[in-house]
Amino acid sequence: MMRILLALILILLNPEKKEREVIVTKKMITVSGQTSIGGFSCDYSKAGLKDTLFIDFEGPTKEMVFDIPVHDFSCGNFLLNRDFRNTVKSDKFPTAKVKVQNLKSNYGHYTCDLSVTLVGKKLDFPSLVLKRVSEGLRANLVLSFDDLDLEAPKKMGGMIKVEERLSLEFTLGF
Repeated sequence: MMRILLALILILLNPEKKEREVIVTKKMITVSGQTSIGGFSCDYSKAGLKDTLFIDFEGPTKEMVFDIPVHDFSCGNFLLNRDFRNTVKSDKFPTAKVKVQNLKSNYGHYTCDLSVTLVGKKLDFPSLVLKRVSEGLRANLVLSFDDLDLEAPKKMGGMIKVEERLSLEFTLGF
């Protein structure tokens, strides 16, 4: 009896992770921030995908790469869209890139190595925590304009200023 109990405890404390794949059918990215007169939010969403996401994969790293056209972000109206595109220099850098690799499950949450390339600058986020949400998996990042070598935009002679901090939310739906 004691051996059975010991075996059960060892199994529960050391669950074997199994490699698995899920099909990502939707990706969503939201960039949001604050200005001196209120908040803003610019969204990108693409549905109908059939990309494979590998979880707890052993061996050569499997990765998922998204190329995202900056012009496909919507900020609510054409003026905000234009300001967003100008700020992230979409004429010079028309696409952003997101790469997800080394996705691991860990007792109800997940981690991955995420890299984001925006305005020609690559930012790496090793062991980024992802949360399980009803839509799939979600990650939140906080960046500054300095991280991207950008200057926070100002309007109307500096009367309207964008705060230095930007929030990025990534959701992979399956």
